[in-house]
Amino acid sequence: MTFPVRTATDADWDEVWRIDRTVFGGSSDPAHSDAEQRVLPIERVLVAEDPHDGIVGTAGDYPFELTLPGGVAASAAGVTNVGVLPTHRRRGILRSLMDRQLDDIAARGEPLAMLNASEAPIYGRFGYGLATRYAVWRLDNRAVGAALRAGADTHRLRLVDRSVAAEPLADIYERARLRRPGTVARTDEWWTMLLGDAEMWKGGGEHTVVVSHPLDAGDAGDGGDATAGSRAPDGYALYRLHHDGPNGWFRLVVRELVATNADAARALWCYLCEVDLVGAVDAEVAVDEPLYWQVPDPRRIRTRELRDFLFVRVLDAPAALAARRYARPVELVLDVEDRSRPTGAAAGRFRLGGAPDGAECQAVGDEVAPDLRLDVTALGSLLLGGVRPSWLAAAGTLVELRPGALVAAEAFCSDPEPFCVTRF
Repeated sequence: MTFPVRTATDADWDEVWRIDRTVFGGSSDPAHSDAEQRVLPIERVLVAEDPHDGIVGTAGDYPFELTLPGGVAASAAGVTNVGVLPTHRRRGILRSLMDRQLDDIAARGEPLAMLNASEAPIYGRFGYGLATRYAVWRLDNRAVGAALRAGADTHRLRLVDRSVAAEPLADIYERARLRRPGTVARTDEWWTMLLGDAEMWKGGGEHTVVVSHPLDAGDAGDGGDATAGSRAPDGYALYRLHHDGPNGWFRLVVRELVATNADAARALWCYLCEVDLVGAVDAEVAVDEPLYWQVPDPRRIRTRELRDFLFVRVLDAPAALAARRYARPVELVLDVEDRSRPTGAAAGRFRLGGAPDGAECQAVGDEVAPDLRLDVTALGSLLLGGVRPSWLAAAGTLVELRPGALVAAEAFCSDPEPFCVTRF
């Protein structure tokens, strides 16, 4: 039996949402469905149909702009809502959806796709490579807050009601997002979902919003109006309190902390660690989060887990490699194998010339000797700069063909490390 795949229409949305609930255990609350429908364009949703049972599988993607190393961005499809009903597993439906989706993304001229994997082993066979990780922290908040307090008097903090927070938070986020690879642009609809009442994994719920303002000279400690003398806000945090903290106190969970500079981040961390009646602070942070190095006793910050997050799929190697910047000048010829799309624009041999101020990349013929051989999953892992080429070489997904090429490929590495605070 075949299961045709087609683009969804507005009339299909209820069935699309039903499959999402069935596969991922989502809520039946209509508010959750409405929030998702506002951010996911229906023309970017695919459905697979059983001639007898109707829609049995879905795959969608968000139109994102992804920050690459060097403070530049490229179009990237954020893959989501990929699922097949339990009654129709192991019939090739997932492959049909994923192959068609990659064809559609490439046809739109988007060089990249990316996703958060609910099951990590699935997506390597479609060319997605792990590109970012994050740390899950538990902070001894009193000790950390005390250590930060002396350097946190450069800012005023104020609480903002969620109903009016979208504009100032979006402005801060937009000014910060090109500073770190892995960050994605957010639409107005996305902010509405993130700050709305409908609580989902992707956003929403009763979060407290705190915003930081840098102080003008002479303002520190004046005890006046919380906005007097303050400049434009330069950081924010979303958090909520849970009633399961140690010793009967609260546990403060940070949803996201975004800042345009180190002083704002320090002031926000100090605030979060000194909220009354809190016995522990939990946060998901970049693996190079500097807070760990700002406290005299790093054992007060415990890393509970190291998790994978963004998996990146390169669909157009010349476009993707030319879009980003490199840590130092580099000249390499890459031989890329793409087993799932052998005739696509990510397969073949490519000459890369990169530098901190720009890059170019073109396909070349087989007569040009390659410096490195890698598969497309390894290329996706390298792209955001958080995975060292030597790690991939040790894993066997990247092979050095010219002595010195592996060292030269360290130009792919990024400082800061990639990190994405947006769940999708």
